[in-house]
Amino acid sequence: MRVFFRLAVLVLAVAVCLPDQAFANAQPGAFDIVVNEGKKLSSQKRYADAALVFNRVLSQGDDTQAAFQEAQYEMGVALFGLGLPVSAFTYFDYVGEKGSEHVRYYETLPWLLKIHQALPGETSSLLRMSAYPVESYPVDISDEINFYVGQYHYYAGNLDQALASFMRVGQSKPELYVKAMYFKGVVFVRKNDARAASRAFVDVLSYLDTHEVANESRYAVMANLATARVFYTVGHSDPEFIKAGKVNLPAFNKAVEYFDKVDQSSEYWLDSLFEKSWAYFMLGNYARALGNLITVNSPYFEEEYYPEGYVLRAVIFFMNCLYDEALETVDPFYKEYYEISKELKRVLAKYEDPASFYQYLASLSKSGGDQYSLKVKKIFNAALADRNLRRLFEYVVAINNEMDRVNAMASDPVAGQLVDFLVPSLEQYRSLTIAEAGQLARERLERISKELRELLSQALKVRFESLNAQKGIVSKDEQVEQLKDSASSARASGASLVVDSEHQLWPWNGEYWKDELGSYYYPIQSACEQ
Repeated sequence: MRVFFRLAVLVLAVAVCLPDQAFANAQPGAFDIVVNEGKKLSSQKRYADAALVFNRVLSQGDDTQAAFQEAQYEMGVALFGLGLPVSAFTYFDYVGEKGSEHVRYYETLPWLLKIHQALPGETSSLLRMSAYPVESYPVDISDEINFYVGQYHYYAGNLDQALASFMRVGQSKPELYVKAMYFKGVVFVRKNDARAASRAFVDVLSYLDTHEVANESRYAVMANLATARVFYTVGHSDPEFIKAGKVNLPAFNKAVEYFDKVDQSSEYWLDSLFEKSWAYFMLGNYARALGNLITVNSPYFEEEYYPEGYVLRAVIFFMNCLYDEALETVDPFYKEYYEISKELKRVLAKYEDPASFYQYLASLSKSGGDQYSLKVKKIFNAALADRNLRRLFEYVVAINNEMDRVNAMASDPVAGQLVDFLVPSLEQYRSLTIAEAGQLARERLERISKELRELLSQALKVRFESLNAQKGIVSKDEQVEQLKDSASSARASGASLVVDSEHQLWPWNGEYWKDELGSYYYPIQSACEQ
C-alpha cells in the first residue's frame, strides 16, 4: 500500500510538472490519475491545490474525454468549497450545457441548488435546473428543486409548468410549502382565475394558523394583501355588475377587510394603505380615501413614489364639486411631477447604453442619493420597486464581492495561481449581468415614464374640467355623475366613522405625528346642487 501511494504521488508530480506539449500528448489514463489526485486533495479540503490540478487537465484536454468532464465537475465542487459560488457555477454550467451526455450531469443538480441558495439573485442555475426530468430530483431536495423550477417557469411566463412545479412541493419544509402555495395563488391571478387565486391565498392563511412556520407574519401579510387585491380586481371586472351598471360593493368591502389586516410594521403597509384608498373611492367612502392619502403624501414618505394619489384626491374633490380644492391639489402635483417627468426623460436619453444606465442607478444606490434632488430619489425608488431588478443588483454585488475575494488570494503562493484564470471569467459574467440589469432598469423606467405622462394628462383634464365648472360649464352627464357620487359619499361618510371608548377624535392641524399615520379621516361635504 505504501509503495503504491508513493508511486501515485510521483505520477502526480510528473504530470503537473510536464511541459504543456508533453502533457497534451499524455495518454487518457494520465488524466484519470491526475483527476483522482485532485479529488483526493479536495476531500482533504485543500481546495486551492485541487483546483490547480483540475485546471491543468481542463487547459490541455477536451470535453469528449471522460476525465476532462470529471475535472469540470470537480472544479465546480472545489471552487464552491473555496467560497466562490459564482466561479463554481461557471463549471457546473459547462456540465449543464453538455446535458445528459456529460458523465456528471445528474450529480450536478444538487450543486445547482446550492449555487442558487448561495446567490438568490442569480437565475442561470434555475434555467439549468429546469432542464432536468422530475424523476431525477433527489428525494431529500425534491421540494426545493420543484419550488425553484416553479419560480423559473413563472418568471419566464410558462404558467402551466410553473403551477405543476409548485403543486409538487410537499410539506417537508413548512416555510417552503407556504411560499409554494402563495406562488400558486399568484399564478392563478395571472391566469385571471380569481376564485382559484383567493382559495390559494386563504389556504396559506389557514396553514399558518395551524402550523409553526418561520417568518409567519410576513407570509400572512403577503397573503392578506394578495387576497385584498383579488377582491379589488373582482370588484372591477365582475361581468354581472358591469352589465347592470352597478358597483360590486361586496367585493370592494372584502378588499378593505383584507387590506386592514396588513399591519403598520409591515414593509407592505404603505402599499396597502394606498390601494385601500382606491377601494374606499369605489365604495364612495371619500372621507376614508382622502384620510389615507394624507398619510401616503406625508413628509414621512416624501421619497416614495405614489403620484396617482394626487390625481385620486383631485378627482374626489371634483366629483363633489369642490373645484378650488381640486385645483389646489392638481397644480402643485403637476408642477412637481412634470419636473420629474422631464428629469426621467433626460436620464433615459443620457444613459442609452444598458451598462451606463446601470452605473447611473448604482451611483444613486451607493451614495444614498444624498447629492441628488428629491425627484431623482423618487425615480430611483420607482425603479427598485421591481423585485427582479433588485435581485439583479444584489447579484452584481455578489459578483463584486467574489472578485474581491479572488484578488485577495494573489499573495498566497498556492491560491494566488487561481487569480489569472478566475478573474477574467468573473469580469465577463459581471459585464453580462450589469447589461441585463441596466436593460431591465431602462424598460422599467420607460414604463414609469409612460405611466407618468398619462397621469399628467389626467391631471390636466381634471384642471380643465374644474376651471370650466367654476365658470358654470358642466355637462349634464357630469352633473348626474357628480350628484350620484356625492349622495354615495354622504351615505358612506355618515356610516363609516365609529369612535369607541379607547379612541378620541382629534382635529388635524397640518402637523404629522408618527402614531397618527393611517388613522386620518377627511370629512367631506359635497358642494353639488341637489
